Amino acid sequence: MPRSRRADAVIFGFDFQVNAAIVLMIENIRDLEALRLEGNYEDIELKLNGGGYILAQAKAIEKSSSDFSHVRENLKKTLTTLSEASHNTLVEKLILITNSPNPLNDKDSRSVFYGDAHRSFDSLPDSSKSIISGYLAKLSQPLNTDKFMIQVLPFETDDEDERYKVVKNKIDDFIGSMNLNIPGLGKKLMTTWHEDIFKNGSKKDASIVLGKKDVIWPIIVIATDIERCDEDLQEEFDSSTYDEIVHRYRDIIDSCCERCDFFIKVLYDYNDYQSPGKKPREKCLDFAMNKWSDYLSDFETTDIDDETKQGLIQVILYSIVRNRLSIDKIKREVNL
Repeated sequence: MPRSRRADAVIFGFDFQVNAAIVLMIENIRDLEALRLEGNYEDIELKLNGGGYILAQAKAIEKSSSDFSHVRENLKKTLTTLSEASHNTLVEKLILITNSPNPLNDKDSRSVFYGDAHRSFDSLPDSSKSIISGYLAKLSQPLNTDKFMIQVLPFETDDEDERYKVVKNKIDDFIGSMNLNIPGLGKKLMTTWHEDIFKNGSKKDASIVLGKKDVIWPIIVIATDIERCDEDLQEEFDSSTYDEIVHRYRDIIDSCCERCDFFIKVLYDYNDYQSPGKKPREKCLDFAMNKWSDYLSDFETTDIDDETKQGLIQVILYSIVRNRLSIDKIKREVNL
């Protein structure tokens, strides 16, 4: 049985909400403490380090380039809910984020919402201000227009390359700001963020929150992908042994590398490790080859022979310490 049009609209709307959350998260990443979808107050809530919030209503139109029949209705609903929320918590910014290039159905303002637009209330034409002020005048406790803005995220069509184009560009620019030269990182990161945010947000549970570490950690995991290790490590193993470790025990490697506490422990131990006369690159290999036994307790549940377990731990340790500079670069850029 084909899905109903309403079901398709709901899926489209939630898809837009997820991607809008990713964009807002990237734009505010340095000040971000946590991200929540379907929160206590709004569709998207960004809690900032100082304790304040950015609250956003996400309004998607399936045929956004041609259908403007409901944009004023969306605006009215947004202003009502944002006004109510703004008096219940410490708010730094209130946002209507939409895919409509004409979110007020106002010919005088249509040109200002072209593309990836970010428009504060003060930057709008007088006609647009009048429309917004008219709705606010009917509310007992209207929001502060100094904190209100309308943001446009182009997002339409069933062509995924076109629909997600702006989101992909935002992710690529974000990666570029960290100077990470990792092939395919943008695509991998987008897939991971979609799955994580969908999984949490689709539960519609206000208690589900993604902290900054939750959304940044996938980048660190990808940056330390064991298959990107260099020849220095591979030369320490028989080629068949190395291939078996990397491919047969991939799940163990991934589960270990996804544990933040394990990363922190390894990097802390590496910084204290003394390797006189060794160059930094040599120290990485020296550490992995000689300190592996210190981490045996982290692999007690793995049912593999001792020799393979030794190699597995060495491969994981090397991957972490060899990529420590990339890890530090990521953490500095996002203020983690």
